[in-house]
Amino acid sequence: MYSSNVPSLSKDNGSTQYIHKRPHFVSTSSEKSERDRPVEKILGSLQGAAGNKAVAQMIAQGRRHGFAVQRKTPGPNAPSRHYAGDPVAHPEWEKFSTLMLEAGFSKNIIQNLWQLLLGGFQEQEVINASSADPKLGRAQKRQMREGNTWYKQVIEMLRENAGFTTSNMALWSGGFDVCRYAQSKGYTPMEFTRAGKVFNELEYHRDWRLQAPLWNVLSKFYVEQATAPVHIFLRSYNPDSVLIGQEVPRLQQLQKIHPGVELIWHPLYTTKEGVTKEVTMDRKLVENSPFSSRDLCVSALYNYLQYQHDEENIHAGRAHLGMQKELAKNVHGRRSAESSAAV
Repeated sequence: MYSSNVPSLSKDNGSTQYIHKRPHFVSTSSEKSERDRPVEKILGSLQGAAGNKAVAQMIAQGRRHGFAVQRKTPGPNAPSRHYAGDPVAHPEWEKFSTLMLEAGFSKNIIQNLWQLLLGGFQEQEVINASSADPKLGRAQKRQMREGNTWYKQVIEMLRENAGFTTSNMALWSGGFDVCRYAQSKGYTPMEFTRAGKVFNELEYHRDWRLQAPLWNVLSKFYVEQATAPVHIFLRSYNPDSVLIGQEVPRLQQLQKIHPGVELIWHPLYTTKEGVTKEVTMDRKLVENSPFSSRDLCVSALYNYLQYQHDEENIHAGRAHLGMQKELAKNVHGRRSAESSAAV
């Protein structure tokens, strides 16, 4: 474990002050994730070389690593310093301040958020170094990396100021074009909320490992506000993504509290002309093709990628390659298990 003085915020006579407290980590029982749920329905037409069993294993199990966050990686001009000791010297301060003012946040809130963000990057570097201890187990390392108290204070400030609130929630996977597609359909991904539009525009730091935990806590905060149907757009299926490993399981928990939280899935394919359409179970591209379950959505997507994909289509090449790797991996794993059992 690491030790550090980490600020929390309190309000005193209308002003925001820092109070120092020592962070601590509490072990909690792991929730059953979306990846661990049994696959109930897999499309029969996916038998082919890989077989339905491989698809089912891929959907149900996934890889046992950390969840992948889908955000743009830092560019070559991203700063290598934290600027926590001199926040206004950060190259993105003026942009952040201007965009947040345009989004309706007060100057006081903007200044405090910026300080918390930069302090969080500095603290995350300490956390990451501590979590690299080989004596720690994988769960302990993940818990430490997600324990940045500065980032949690960012969430509290956003909660108080409705920074990520929306009534038309959308989640996505398969590249930022999918996020834009969801927004064009009238839904609001986190990146298009009042604060999300700003957060997604900035180059905070060159080291992405300092920022990934921030986006993890932001995504948790975002989905926890769901009280109505949530639309989920998939151009590719990654069992290690934050969407599948974190966001969807949390929504399933919320469904027990808010019956109005319904998960509506949309499989997507982008043609070689660059036009994104939704996929039907009979391999047609249409304007709207919602499914009531993840399994049916992924089956429709894989069915189309396996039989209709144009090899010259660079827009869908990544999704097709990802499908092939997942199917091949699970076929190999199944055959290895069968060989071991035979011995």
